[in-house]
Amino acid sequence: MDYVKAVSRILDNIEEDKVDRAVMGCLRVARHAKDHLNAALFLRELYPDRLEVGRMIFDDMPNLKEEAQKFIFKISLERWLEIHTLDFSLSSDKDGDERNVLRVGVGEIDPELDQWERAIDDMKLSSGMDPFDIAAFTDSFRQQKAEIRLRIRALNTIKARIRTRCLNYAVQIEKQLHVQQQQQGFLDAVQNDVNNFFKARSDDVYSKLQKAAQLAASKDLEDSSLLLTEVRRALKSVADHYYPAVAGRVMCSDGIERKLGDEQYLNRLQEFLNVGLPQSTSRELLQSELEHLASFIRRLNDMASKGVHATVSLAESKQGLVGLYFFLFNLAQHMTFRIES
Repeated sequence: MDYVKAVSRILDNIEEDKVDRAVMGCLRVARHAKDHLNAALFLRELYPDRLEVGRMIFDDMPNLKEEAQKFIFKISLERWLEIHTLDFSLSSDKDGDERNVLRVGVGEIDPELDQWERAIDDMKLSSGMDPFDIAAFTDSFRQQKAEIRLRIRALNTIKARIRTRCLNYAVQIEKQLHVQQQQQGFLDAVQNDVNNFFKARSDDVYSKLQKAAQLAASKDLEDSSLLLTEVRRALKSVADHYYPAVAGRVMCSDGIERKLGDEQYLNRLQEFLNVGLPQSTSRELLQSELEHLASFIRRLNDMASKGVHATVSLAESKQGLVGLYFFLFNLAQHMTFRIES
């Protein structure tokens, strides 16, 4: 979904006083963004029937736990009541209790307003009426018009509140998109710096990073396991570049013997950080990043190898790629600084 265009359409509908279309636009954005609470709220504005709303809310969020579904149902009802509870009474029931909650769907508001305006225009006295009839009809029309105008006032109040809620939601999404664009710009800069760094130093690392980026751009869910594999290959290629495989067991800098062969690329990377970079807080941070990245990749690889496709999504695989780029970005900064020093 193009959120920018969707928000723009919502704002256009608000400016043109097409509140029902604005609500449908907000509902579409909320559903697509999996913003379940606001989706439930805008659903209520379209379908005020409680049972229908409940069915659609639960259909929209089948993956949520029952407690979460009930919470969303409850909070969305409370926020719906905030909009539909009036500061004045429309009528009283047989027990004398005032009725100040108007249940109306947003799509019904404008047609009902037009209907009531026509009804008021139709309340005209016929010529030639008896003075007593004129007085009786005038009094009756006055009372009916007062009730109709009260109803019109209620409808306009609710319409204005819904319009304000749509506007606030659209502005909120606009701000969110702006922040995301800034974050994406930062991620793009990190990716660009890493690609340029390894393009000048290792064709193999660079080519594997490019392959991983292509898989990340794919919308095919089957590419998730392929992306994981490519992230692992890229990390191994980095290890091959900085610390080539060594046969047999090697006494590492921490006094422990380890295998640093072709498959032990994580051990080789860890040893490179220990011996290739001076002791510092920055090196410790790099080591922590490597440990976190390695743990994350191992977990997802284990899931993929067991065929747990439902739990290994393309989004999770992308997290591995992002983690790889940030690790390599910090590594590149250290290596550049070391060379310049």
